[in-house]
Amino acid sequence: MESQMCRCCKKFYGNQNGMCSMCFKMESLKTEANKALPELISSTQAIPEENKAEEPEPLCESDRCWTCKKRVGPLIFKCKCNYPFCAKHRVPEAHGCTFDHRSHGIRKLSEDNPQVVAEKFNKLL
Repeated sequence: MESQMCRCCKKFYGNQNGMCSMCFKMESLKTEANKALPELISSTQAIPEENKAEEPEPLCESDRCWTCKKRVGPLIFKCKCNYPFCAKHRVPEAHGCTFDHRSHGIRKLSEDNPQVVAEKFNKLL
């Protein structure tokens, strides 16, 4: 029996269905996911999506500055727009940030500091 290269990646020798162990594992995971997908679709109901504008999902997991593409190493500064920046571009004004810091600050202050109503003051008058 002659060994053949993997039919998917052509890097390693294949043994199970003509695939190497990694390609076989990926293929089996795909088939299991495809089998489970119709069950998940039928069992789920229409769930209303929540407003996710407050917390944007991370856009890029990189070790380079988004503006100048310089390697930043361990000192990665992440802005509220979720992009990595170097020390030079870490300030929102330096990289043209699209996040509205002013309205975020106003909303955060109003949530953290509820308005205090003095009842005693009205009683004294």
